[in-house]
Amino acid sequence: MPQSLTIGLDIGGTKMAFVVADRNGNICDEVTIPTLVGDSHDVTFNRIAKQINTYLDQFPTIEGIGIGVPGPVDSKSGIAINAVNMLWENVPIRDEILNRLKRPLPIYVENDVNVGAIGEQLFGVAQGISNYIYLAIGTGLGGAVMIDNKILRGTSHSEMEIGHVSVDPVNGRQCTCGLRGCVEMSISGKGFVANATQHYHDYRNTQLSEDNITTHEIIEWANKGDELARFVTDEAGTVLGIACSWCASIFNPSKIILGGGLIHASYHLLEDKLHTTLKQRTLTQNYDAVTISLSKLTNAALGASALVWYYKQTETIL
Repeated sequence: MPQSLTIGLDIGGTKMAFVVADRNGNICDEVTIPTLVGDSHDVTFNRIAKQINTYLDQFPTIEGIGIGVPGPVDSKSGIAINAVNMLWENVPIRDEILNRLKRPLPIYVENDVNVGAIGEQLFGVAQGISNYIYLAIGTGLGGAVMIDNKILRGTSHSEMEIGHVSVDPVNGRQCTCGLRGCVEMSISGKGFVANATQHYHDYRNTQLSEDNITTHEIIEWANKGDELARFVTDEAGTVLGIACSWCASIFNPSKIILGGGLIHASYHLLEDKLHTTLKQRTLTQNYDAVTISLSKLTNAALGASALVWYYKQTETIL
């Protein structure tokens, strides 16, 4: 029997990545094209459909398409509600692409953090696990919850915005969302930079460059023992521990998965503070039940390809 395949598409503000993959996560082909945010919807979806149709000609056993997009998504209707970095508001991604295909296929659209969570269950560290949390830590911080093998859904498609739960709503750093002291103002790329900038003059011997502080520089100097850089990573570890404690206490998962380039680069610096804080703030039965793991998947388009298999085994959207 010919091998069943799926297409995965990760839509980002700078690039769109495509893969063709099998049920085991083996990639048969992949390609990346620039996003070109200023283009009209028609131009963008024509470009997407052109690549997908090329794959449909090349791989006749493709069974469906999974698409990840940033921001809140109405997964039942395949609509991107507010993809800010794409300048998209209420864009019917599924229908726009379906109408341009050479042959009809099921198309599944999800928020990119949900895609990360689903990808880990199909191809990563959550295989065989039915209850877990996925935290995506990069420029910002987002989350997804899997309960009994189903993604948690919110009323306004904005569930698990844990990055914008406030640790210190009075004295905390101002967040771009309008609140103060949000979790992601400590544990995220922008949080690292904001914290280092705020406390720069408290550490006269720091080697960080005041005029152009970057997350890469903070991690590099934290590894060398720079006091300001270590202050930033220590706070990040503590706040991440608080967030993980909330997750462990509310959802009682067996695993919390940490994904994203920032956490993979800095986990060794955050680990001690994270685990100490998690243990201090969590009931024993919840703490003992949960483990912390780094994500396995680094290819977001591969995670998107898993949507087809996930929906086939859980629910039908189309």
